[in-house]
Amino acid sequence: PRVRGQINDMTFSPDGRWLISAAMDCSVRTWDLPSGCLIDCFLLDSAPLNVTMSPTGDFLATSHVDHLGIYLWSNISLYSVVSLRPLPPDYVPSIVMLPGTCQTQGMEDLEEKTEPSDEMIEYESPEQLSEQLVTLSLLPESRWKNLLNLDVIKKKNKPKEPPKVPQSAPFFIPTVPGLVPRFAVPEPSSDPQQSKVVNLGILAQKSNFYLKLEEGLLNNQYEAALNLLKELGPSGIETELRNLSPDDGGSVEVMRSFLSMIGMMLDRKRDFELAQAYLALFLKLHLRTLPSEPALLEELVKLSSQVEKDWTHLQSLFNQSMCVLNYIKSAFL
Repeated sequence: PRVRGQINDMTFSPDGRWLISAAMDCSVRTWDLPSGCLIDCFLLDSAPLNVTMSPTGDFLATSHVDHLGIYLWSNISLYSVVSLRPLPPDYVPSIVMLPGTCQTQGMEDLEEKTEPSDEMIEYESPEQLSEQLVTLSLLPESRWKNLLNLDVIKKKNKPKEPPKVPQSAPFFIPTVPGLVPRFAVPEPSSDPQQSKVVNLGILAQKSNFYLKLEEGLLNNQYEAALNLLKELGPSGIETELRNLSPDDGGSVEVMRSFLSMIGMMLDRKRDFELAQAYLALFLKLHLRTLPSEPALLEELVKLSSQVEKDWTHLQSLFNQSMCVLNYIKSAFL
């Protein structure tokens, strides 16, 4: 399309290949000098008066009628593929807004119709990206890594001398009646080493974890029991698993319920390291009880094949990743 108004200014690109013109018909045109063809044209809402290009060809600067300031246009051909073929004779240029300006009309309607984009919506990470992936828990390593070495840690942390408990003083110290105020000396106890531990026996209450495992035998739901176990520290976990034995007030049915909970964790492939740590501690604590219970041995056989299958798959992925890393390291060296 030919220019339909007075040309106000022209400028050459730094390499001398393009000629850019600004005319009173509110158009900015780019001409390719070797071919003598028009390769770009767009219209503005205000007539351009002056036009020039930066020495590096990055920006085009223009000034316009009734506008104070200089407007910069980015050269899109520097960071994307642009076709420089000649424009057809019937090409209709599009109207482009000035940089840094916006339309005053219709903005309220545009804001009402604007819907929140994906960038505005806060992303919530799912508990598991895919059922085929092995997902680890968010618990720190101190909660599960040293479960098998608790006896060694307790032995190292055991004080050399038993702590001396200071004798408790009453809130109001009694005095001896008389003219000279004197405090009453408490009578020494006949048995100072008397233990204050009360053996409740059958009156001992079951823990919440134990009760949730009993409920799991009925409804086959172990999520609540697992959440309770996640909140405990290493010593609390050991205590709960030790109390599952019939010798410590537990039962074989509850032990089978615990193994079912481990199987549920392995099936979902979630909290993978917790399942391995809990199962290892359970086997260590009840190694003498398990061989004499056929129901528990049946559950253990199922878990054994399941763990072996998962670990074989993971081991193959680890080996493949290690081979790729070793190849990359040797290739760069």
